Amino acid sequence: MSPIRRTISLMVALVLIIVGLVALIYLLFFALRWKGWMLMAAGFVTALGGMWFWEDFPKARAKSNGGG
Repeated sequence: MSPIRRTISLMVALVLIIVGLVALIYLLFFALRWKGWMLMAAGFVTALGGMWFWEDFPKARAKSNGGG
């Protein structure tokens, strides 16, 4: 994996994680009214970012360092 693609992948994964966590924190502590689907959506975005990071970035880094 090229360094540019690895950087873009890392940025997208981190943005998803940050956006999801900020939404969760806002909904739980600052929002006056929220519904269950809002929490589920924020949790889904956070989980999606975490899975993207877990699956793509460490494996790609190992491949790049391993020469394959």
